[in-house]
Amino acid sequence: MSSIDKDRSKALVVISLGAGVQSSTMALMAAKGELPKPDCAIFADTGNEPKAVYTYLDFLKKILPYPIYKVSKGNIIDDMIGSIDNGTRFPTAPFFTQAEITGKKGMLRRQCTADYKIIPIKKKIRELCNVGYKKHFPKDKYVEQWIGISKDEIGRMKPARDPYILNRHPLIEANMSRQDCINWMNKNNFIIPEKSACICCPFHDDKYWKNLKIKYPTEFADAVALDKEIRTISKDKNIKNYTHRSCKPLDEVDFDPDKNQLDMFENECEGVCMI
Repeated sequence: MSSIDKDRSKALVVISLGAGVQSSTMALMAAKGELPKPDCAIFADTGNEPKAVYTYLDFLKKILPYPIYKVSKGNIIDDMIGSIDNGTRFPTAPFFTQAEITGKKGMLRRQCTADYKIIPIKKKIRELCNVGYKKHFPKDKYVEQWIGISKDEIGRMKPARDPYILNRHPLIEANMSRQDCINWMNKNNFIIPEKSACICCPFHDDKYWKNLKIKYPTEFADAVALDKEIRTISKDKNIKNYTHRSCKPLDEVDFDPDKNQLDMFENECEGVCMI
């Protein structure tokens, strides 16, 4: 957690809202008075969230006693496909790569979280604090930003990159796990939200992909279509790109949720997605 000088006062308290289990639990606990009331919540829309996430966001808008602001840089899929078509900068997601000749595997550089989550949220924070782009934030003020990370994901905790933002993790402070969040929602008769993350995110495990394929075939088809589009985006045409870590086309993968897979979100995610 970042440290803030004691003589600085809060300009704003904001929830970074993903409309998943953890961040929604924080938002609802604050609405019920079990956490202090924030000034607002900010939802960064990549344009590629599952429909269930947008549905839950609409539910939260109706019952939370503070505003939810939706911000967006654009539709990440449209931007990706557009950049493939016209040769402009590709908004990089950490897709898996494999060299056709040697079989060597790797990953592309991740830029998507910063471009489509962090930067739009910071832009809105500045707007709410009446501090213009690239203007110095008042030295006697700071913003408290709540991040929905639970105690079982403590490895995702990161300090804010900006000196005027203090990241707080109320769920960890309350010693709550993701299951504790689900238990709290059941106890308070709230619908349990689905996981919040881009449909096309390479960090999904096989359990997620199998569930998406069975329950949400249209969304899975969208992921398959993008997976095919990214195959040859690398300048080195010997390098092929894939959404699934097996480096197989997504529609050809035999998803096995019982595999001993690395939890990519806990170990690699920025701490902003899927909350």
